[in-house]
Amino acid sequence: MKKLILLLVTTASMLTFVGCGNNDSGGGGTAVIPTCNYGSTWNGQYCVTSSGNIVSPGVTTMRFGDYKYWFQIDYYTRMPVQVMQNEAGNLQITNATVYAKFLKEAMAVCDRTIWGWNTGYANCSSWTNGSLMVQVDMSNSLKPSVYFTAIPSQQYFSFNIGINGGGMAYNPLALVQNTTYNLINQSKGFEIRTNGASTNAGGLHLIQLQVPNGSINDSQVAYQLAYPDSNGKGTVFATGVLKKY
Repeated sequence: MKKLILLLVTTASMLTFVGCGNNDSGGGGTAVIPTCNYGSTWNGQYCVTSSGNIVSPGVTTMRFGDYKYWFQIDYYTRMPVQVMQNEAGNLQITNATVYAKFLKEAMAVCDRTIWGWNTGYANCSSWTNGSLMVQVDMSNSLKPSVYFTAIPSQQYFSFNIGINGGGMAYNPLALVQNTTYNLINQSKGFEIRTNGASTNAGGLHLIQLQVPNGSINDSQVAYQLAYPDSNGKGTVFATGVLKKY
């Protein structure tokens, strides 16, 4: 995971709760039990009073990550240049059509025909078989931030025809505003909800990261990612296991 940290700093079996939020699959691990303020106790997610009111969670910043494949980084340009399929993470793309829509709208890396063509890296098919990385940071006030990094399937990432003008500004896609953390599945899991960047089409659509069974205190949790399909219905396009590091 050290490689994952470097990249993101520098640059299944689940129930489909999607629509408004919910899911299934869990992770295990040693829980980090924080010290709650006097008069409150830890319930696995929050510090709560005897009446159930949430108070200061008392947890430190946590970071989780997952990816489909790792890739080599060019020593001079610091750009990813080769997908390493023998170094696989847990992330799997389960719906390439919705994933392509996510890449086009939320990450703005493909199918935008800004320069009048839709070939090479400009075509989303060059990206759907590549790699996706996801990182989740949780602040001590349970304020989440989500980061996505997409890598195309071709060997060379930057010096090739077809990258849409301006698209790389959203790759990595950092979503740190207006993200929310909510309990789901009868408080057995949690969901992080956010819209894409307000400066592109992704800002109009809901992105959901759902952990149907698991806590932010687990060392790893099974999750799924959802984005609206062509009919506007929230649809799972990727699953995996987020690991704390």
